[in-house]
Amino acid sequence: MASDFEGVMPPNWKEIVNKKLKFPEGLLAAIQDGHLVRVQQLLQVSDGILRQLDDAEDRAWREALNLAIRTGSEETTRTLLRFVKFDFRQVHEALLVAVDTNQPHVVKLLLDRLDQEKSLKMDIKSFSMAFFDNSIDNSRFAPGVTPLTLACEKDLYEIVDMLMKKGHAIPRPHKVSCGCLECSNGRKYDLLKFSLSRINTYKGIASRAHLSIASEDAMLTAFKLSRELKRLSKKEPEFKPEYLALEQLSQEFAFELLGMCRNQSEVTAVLNDLGDDDATGEDEDLDEQAFEEGIPNLARLRLAVNYNQKRFVAHPICQQVLSSIWCGSLQSWRGSNSVWKVFISCSIFVTMPLLCLVYWVAPKSKVGKMVKIPVIKFLLHSASYLWFLVFLLVESLVLEHHHEMFKGRNQSMWETSLHMVWVAGFFWFECKEVWIEGMRSYLLDWWNFLDIVILSMYLASFVLRLLVFLKGHFYCLDPGSSPECYYFTEAGELFSLAPSAHAE
Repeated sequence: MASDFEGVMPPNWKEIVNKKLKFPEGLLAAIQDGHLVRVQQLLQVSDGILRQLDDAEDRAWREALNLAIRTGSEETTRTLLRFVKFDFRQVHEALLVAVDTNQPHVVKLLLDRLDQEKSLKMDIKSFSMAFFDNSIDNSRFAPGVTPLTLACEKDLYEIVDMLMKKGHAIPRPHKVSCGCLECSNGRKYDLLKFSLSRINTYKGIASRAHLSIASEDAMLTAFKLSRELKRLSKKEPEFKPEYLALEQLSQEFAFELLGMCRNQSEVTAVLNDLGDDDATGEDEDLDEQAFEEGIPNLARLRLAVNYNQKRFVAHPICQQVLSSIWCGSLQSWRGSNSVWKVFISCSIFVTMPLLCLVYWVAPKSKVGKMVKIPVIKFLLHSASYLWFLVFLLVESLVLEHHHEMFKGRNQSMWETSLHMVWVAGFFWFECKEVWIEGMRSYLLDWWNFLDIVILSMYLASFVLRLLVFLKGHFYCLDPGSSPECYYFTEAGELFSLAPSAHAE
């Protein structure tokens, strides 16, 4: 049957099929001069068959196509694509040139050419594998750069949108410690190109164009990317400046995005929106939390604090919102002088017990609502801590001046434990802070560890005192005096290793 088929074929069919298209002399000059007719004549073949190119002349054909794109001659580019059968690698480099020169029409023309090959899925994946293309090393493009990555770096929104609609995407680089086959082959092939390819990929991901078009929540994506780049700068210290520059770019994008708000309603909508932050599963459900009634939740701002977005938090809009919440209805507080603020602080210190009592009895009253204002609440907390220090000082002075009375253990434990009222209040405040912020956010603040240690020491001392008191009480229930009752109630300084000493 094969012999019958060979009989039907023309005698010179194999020569025609296997014949390679030679690079014509004068083609580059004709493209440079813009002679379209001359280019068509040089590329025209008598039989009209679209032939393969000679591998030895690969660089020359690439230069011809790239030159046609750089000169801006769209018709010349169409002629080359119509008469020459370029392979994927050549079209890939031509796409890079078209993106680099910002020619959306040529980019569309090249993408349509890829569609005609009916291997779009393979080509899109092959863009990320251009890292292994040795022939592109002679071009001016960095290793691992794809058309979409280059368009994102240059913030060419129209081209980025065009490429993404065609199904192109920037694949997320694997972890630095990844040992998969792709990463292992990349390191063995060329370690420097592999590292530069990762950095160039992150340049595209951190660009404004990619964050704006590829993300449903661009601001939250910028927060996460900033934290990821910060971690990469520590894992790859040799490229730390590059990663920190990209991290700064991500913070700048979120900063500028917030600056686009035109009125207070937009600011409120942005700062109170938590977004879909379930990708990592590490952050608490902040949208269901509120500090106080009437105070905005500011979930997005709290996320910015969790992601260490200093530029975002320091934005004038954020600071204005925080200042308005801080002063509440006392807007005159911001404009008052220092003498008046000191006078108000001293007055609150003196009247703190009365204000707390009024708030406890009538929290909805005018005074109760005033106490809820953050700046007044801060002054009350500060006054409370000062009163706590005053009570500790008074207890110490009483013990010092009435040493004979308190040198034994015949006094009531309540006489030296009045400060535990404040300790209980501090403990309740820390519990509320854990409830509002979540355990993870609470433990991320190192100052909270100091509070935990201080409260633990106060509570441990009080518990030991209570145990000594209860033991003395139960031992003294017997009618007859026992050594244990004397030991836990009336023993003096001779018993230096007594339980009360351990409690101290």
